Amino acid sequence: MLLLCLCSMAAFVDRQIINLLVEDIKRDLQISDTQISLLQGLAFALFYAAAAIPLGRLADSGPRKILIAAGMMLATLATAACGLARSFTQFFVARVGVGVGEAVLTPAGFSMVADMFRPSRLALPLSIVTSASFVGSGLALLAGGAVIAWLGTIELTALPFIGHLSTWQAAFVLAAIPGAIMALVLLATVREPLRRRRPAAQDPDQPSLREVLDFCAQHRSIMWAVFGGISLLAANQFALGAWVPAHFIRNHGWTPSDVGYTYGLIFLICGTGGVTAGGWLVGRLQRAGWLDAHLRVAMISALGSLPFAATFSVIDNTAGSVACLAAAVFFGTLAFGAGPSLLPVLCPPRMRAVVVAGYLLAANLIGQAGGPAVVALFTDYLFGANELVRYSLVAASLLLLSSGAALIYGGMAPLRSLAANIRE
Repeated sequence: MLLLCLCSMAAFVDRQIINLLVEDIKRDLQISDTQISLLQGLAFALFYAAAAIPLGRLADSGPRKILIAAGMMLATLATAACGLARSFTQFFVARVGVGVGEAVLTPAGFSMVADMFRPSRLALPLSIVTSASFVGSGLALLAGGAVIAWLGTIELTALPFIGHLSTWQAAFVLAAIPGAIMALVLLATVREPLRRRRPAAQDPDQPSLREVLDFCAQHRSIMWAVFGGISLLAANQFALGAWVPAHFIRNHGWTPSDVGYTYGLIFLICGTGGVTAGGWLVGRLQRAGWLDAHLRVAMISALGSLPFAATFSVIDNTAGSVACLAAAVFFGTLAFGAGPSLLPVLCPPRMRAVVVAGYLLAANLIGQAGGPAVVALFTDYLFGANELVRYSLVAASLLLLSSGAALIYGGMAPLRSLAANIRE
């Protein structure tokens, strides 16, 4: 469990380091905010979207620890390649490769955990593995800030066959090291657990794609609420993660290290706390008799986050801006401890895995790819100046959170009706 959590954290170092280095990358590669957003979001989500479900099926029958280790090694090589990129195209291709680590780690890691623990004890281990990604995001920003600060104090020398590396390039190369170490440790120390059940590919009760689509169509309003609404809330969090560093650097005079320390602590405390609190609140509301508890908490998340996400970037007082950002992250992450957990409750056991995989696919395409791009498009084509990213963050938050809330609201009454029928 500990090693899987550490692997997840190492993967997030590879994933998050780019957000602290936006200004240096833009300067050296001569690219726009929109192109940076494609590197932050679409390039990473592209491989995940294409390969997550096939890799999940492979994890159902293949050696999972070898798959995880191979994926992480390939992802770390791709992270190092980002540091060696000399053009937007080279960087984009390398970022596609970085997506391998998470695409392999999530399905294979969950499969291993499911075979390590009895079903009655499985909920807590899975929640711990899930929360590791939020802890990893915070630690990635903290460690990234420290590494960038250290690199700024030393004189970088030219490397054989590579030449001179700038600070941002060296940061990517160093960010690749933890993932490679964890891949080797995992191979050397973890024993492949025995499977508790037959692989899904051999399961005679495995549903067809048509059956899954028919089930989703039957409950379309609820599915829209989770697949669309929660994914739009995720898009707003990805937008913040991508552009908060640039905002504070451009408008408050911070260094990447300053952003890493501050935003890292916010994500570590408020992000992890929000996810945990969201799951806890669902349980409290269910015990109080609320039949739509999962989506109600998601609605609280959207409406609670909206005023803070839409105002933190236009507050000139730095302390006030940071406080509002912390509140936006806490309320914004409540939904991720509530909304997605509705799917295993709603779906028949035989189609839970594929429906959850579909949600992860939507969340990455809409959230990871879409969130950063929305902010960049506002900056480049509406406001037209780098420092006006503060207004792009406002516009993106209003658009994404209000749209997400509308879709979530549309699923609340059908969920109450369905839950009441099940009780009867």
